[in-house]
Amino acid sequence: MGIEENEEMDEFDTVTLEMEDGSEVEFAILDEFEMETEKFVLLGEIEGDNINTDSDGMLFMKAIMDESCEEDEVILNVIEDPEKYSAVVDFYAELD
Repeated sequence: MGIEENEEMDEFDTVTLEMEDGSEVEFAILDEFEMETEKFVLLGEIEGDNINTDSDGMLFMKAIMDESCEEDEVILNVIEDPEKYSAVVDFYAELD
């Protein structure tokens, strides 16, 4: 994947997500890719000055552009279907 464990976050865009418990967590956008005409992003949780690249700290989300988005903006949606999420993880693992 080319992402080193606890990579420095200097070179990544970031996004803050509200979690199910109401807390907010900041993530770095580690990668963007397309699968079957859909766009996805790989996020890594930011911990202090580092990015957690353990599987527990990483998250795949679907990226959607609509008319309300500006040029470089996307809406991130949770991949709720466990089979779809697994398919995205497997697809990404094969990209290297």
